[in-house]
Amino acid sequence: MKLTLLALSYFQKTAELQHLTRAAEALHISQPSLSHTIKVLETELGVPLFSRSGRNIVLTRYGEILLRHTNRIMQELHGAQKELADTKEAQKLTVTISLFAASMIIPAFLTRFRQEHPDIRFEILQQHNKPGQQNQNHVDLFLSSSINPIENDHSVTLLKEDIMLAMPDTDPHARKSSVNLDEFEKAGFISLEAGSSLRTITDFYCRMAGFVPHVVLESDSPMTVREFIRAGLGVSFAPRITWHGVGGDHVALVPISSPSCSRYISLSWKKGEKLSPPADMLKRYIIENFSDFAREYAGLPPER
Repeated sequence: MKLTLLALSYFQKTAELQHLTRAAEALHISQPSLSHTIKVLETELGVPLFSRSGRNIVLTRYGEILLRHTNRIMQELHGAQKELADTKEAQKLTVTISLFAASMIIPAFLTRFRQEHPDIRFEILQQHNKPGQQNQNHVDLFLSSSINPIENDHSVTLLKEDIMLAMPDTDPHARKSSVNLDEFEKAGFISLEAGSSLRTITDFYCRMAGFVPHVVLESDSPMTVREFIRAGLGVSFAPRITWHGVGGDHVALVPISSPSCSRYISLSWKKGEKLSPPADMLKRYIIENFSDFAREYAGLPPER
């Protein structure tokens, strides 16, 4: 018999209790089986490990040497098991993502990520104000939009997308190949809530066109905005890629020729803070795959 961890664990318990019967009971094995293991161990090592003292047994000098090394081995094994368990648990840490943009496509995107990393879980925070306006101490990653691209040591621009005008397909403008935004100065706008990044961006483009939008309805959901449009209650700005699906079913999406309207989707993380392994893994996955996934989601070819 080769020296095994099982044999050493039997030896360690026997040395601790100094009694074969009690050791066998503690190990949930028969006393003859334990005696056989100790005998084979002594034969393998070529030295006696125990000597009898009345009804008990005591370690020999050789046994004391083996016990010292066995205790060290078992301690290292316990440390290795704990480190492995801690590492495995770390891989299961929840990654918290704060969404200020692209909420419609994130579920499908994260589903694809979890196909490769099934142990990673997510906490999704749907936000309506600008990044930085709320306490985000426990957030790992931020997905937001802006008029200009963002590039720094804790942010990266993922995608540029055109902003179109969504309107009922009964609107006369719906049959045009493109529209000028100033044609809608008197229109009722259906919009996301004030303070949202898309609302800020679209208000900016309306001012560029020379007017302040007349907002008749506000919602925090792109699909609710879509239903209001279908009901003929107004028009709305609709990002071409990340709001894909808003168009169709009596809702027309028309390009805006003047001014040219677009936005940038960016990923950010806390400056100067190290991300957990799962959060860092997701960050790299988003940077490498989000743009192509979003374009595929919208039925567009990959950007070259």
